[in-house]
Amino acid sequence: MKNNSFSRRITRRIVLSMLLLMSFVSSLIFLFAQKQITVLTSIRYQDILETTNDKVEGMLDKVEVSAVNNLAEIQENLGSPEEVLDALEKELILNPHILGYGVGFNPDYYPEKGRWFEPYVARRDHGQIERLQIGSDQHDYLNAKWFRETLETGKSQWSDPYYDEAGAKTILCTFSAPVVNNKGNTVGVFGADIPLQWLYEELSRLNEQVNRKSLFGKRNDNERIYCFMLGRDGVYIAHPEMERPLTGNYFDFAGTKMSEEYRQIGEEMLAGKKSSKTTYMDGIRSIVYYSPLSRAGWSMAIVVPTSALYRPGKVIATIILILMGIGLLVTSLISGLSTRRATRPLKFLAASAEEIAKGNFNTALPEIKQNDEIRLLRDSFEDMQHSLSSYIDKLTTATAQRASLENELDIARKIQMAMLPKTYPPYPERNDIDIYGMVTPAKAVGGDMYDFVLRDDKLFFCVGDVSGKGLPSALWMAMIVAVFRTQVANEIRPEKIVTTLNDALSARNELMMFATFFLGVLDLTTGELTYCNAGHEAPLLLGGDQPKFLDIESNIPLGVMAEWNYQAQHISLAPGTTIFLYTDGLTEAENKDHAQFGRDNVVAVLNTQSTNAEMLTGMVTGAVQDFVGDAEQSDDLTLFAISYRK
Repeated sequence: MKNNSFSRRITRRIVLSMLLLMSFVSSLIFLFAQKQITVLTSIRYQDILETTNDKVEGMLDKVEVSAVNNLAEIQENLGSPEEVLDALEKELILNPHILGYGVGFNPDYYPEKGRWFEPYVARRDHGQIERLQIGSDQHDYLNAKWFRETLETGKSQWSDPYYDEAGAKTILCTFSAPVVNNKGNTVGVFGADIPLQWLYEELSRLNEQVNRKSLFGKRNDNERIYCFMLGRDGVYIAHPEMERPLTGNYFDFAGTKMSEEYRQIGEEMLAGKKSSKTTYMDGIRSIVYYSPLSRAGWSMAIVVPTSALYRPGKVIATIILILMGIGLLVTSLISGLSTRRATRPLKFLAASAEEIAKGNFNTALPEIKQNDEIRLLRDSFEDMQHSLSSYIDKLTTATAQRASLENELDIARKIQMAMLPKTYPPYPERNDIDIYGMVTPAKAVGGDMYDFVLRDDKLFFCVGDVSGKGLPSALWMAMIVAVFRTQVANEIRPEKIVTTLNDALSARNELMMFATFFLGVLDLTTGELTYCNAGHEAPLLLGGDQPKFLDIESNIPLGVMAEWNYQAQHISLAPGTTIFLYTDGLTEAENKDHAQFGRDNVVAVLNTQSTNAEMLTGMVTGAVQDFVGDAEQSDDLTLFAISYRK
């Protein structure tokens, strides 16, 4: 048998085996990646839809609240038409987000004004206020849907968007409420108008956001994602095709034959349901995610073509196929070289044995077909070679794994530090506050954290210490930072934020971990500090005669027991006061004699008149380092100073 044919046969077998194995593994990877990417992408669009809905609902809620408050003022000034107009103008000036206020009165309520009396004040360009009387036989508001339904139901309601030719002369929607006089009789309907330009701009930004070019390439026209909004009767309120809003009905764009899914989407949107379905939208197969705007009776949807949803999976499949082809090519070349080397003539056995004796354990041995003493000698050398090679390979692998682990821990430390604030001063444009903080993990990664967020002239800040050290503590620390930043975007009560954190960490806490935590909210305009503690060290207040510890309720740490009732505490800070927060890595820092740094040393170091946050943390760091000396750091150390200057 020729060496070449044997070599080719072995190579073909290896390549075939690798092809089968790689095909199987690649298929599993592709299916898993496709499913996960699709699920994550769907969740992303649902989150975008909910976020946009919340923004719109928030705007409508703002208008409702101001309109209801203003209605009381109108009802107190029904004595004469001029009093009504004066009250409308006054309230419009106080509410810049409103485009116009008006009252449609019952027929002949003011006899001198006749059957139709609808005083209206509108905000024009450059902030000018125009007073109008828009009721007439041509503008018969008495038969308008918004007027009749409000009087019949006696309840406030939102109208669908419309173009107001009589008053505001733009596209708007109206919040209507019945007007009741001092005798308890309904005498008309009060309306607050808001323009829809802000809604169109918000949806335009959303369309631009979801269609940005990604790592998976730029979308073509058939893959463009867009959103639309329907009113109570199915008329488009908003749509990328500008000819549809206010004139086009959703059911009129079903195509030659309306599919069951298309019809169900429209009916469920009008019924105020939240769901998602797959259908053809304008001839393109798409997934439609929709959710109601319950306050106004509208519904919003995001249309995602299936080709756009599955594009990432297709790109990954293409990459897998390319990598598999490259792998097979490399495998074929390596297999061919290996088999040819294995089938070298017997004359190379001595040379190979000599190379092995010199320590070249990977030297190839020729294949011996004859079953004689030379074959036995060759097999003995091969056994020895395999044993030595295996030992060297294991040693090399262990060394590489150790280096890889050290590299991964270094990367984890960098990621952890990147989650914490690192730009100081964080708010250089403000002179009423000075902030500085630092974390020194005892290991490559640790469980200490601190963070702060400035929103609406309120500084949200926190410090925490997760039990244990290393990667488990670091993961808990990352969860705390993520939930903290999510909560402070919408919540200002520290006890609520701490309760949410505790419930999140208590769920599925099989490792029985916990974290001490302190959270404060400092109102920079008043100096009022609202805070909530969860088993953490009491912060120090600097700025008086000497440092003093903040009065705190200890409470239980986070993660110990769900649904714990955390309580908030309050204190007013004078300008020039510094809040110094820390973890027990400071007070429990040990020197080589196992003596601890202690709270007394902390107070002694901070007994200074300095209000520079960075200088204070530097002073404490230097004092701890001098105290500890050459002793190994036993716990994570976090220092965090906030100077309130006003």
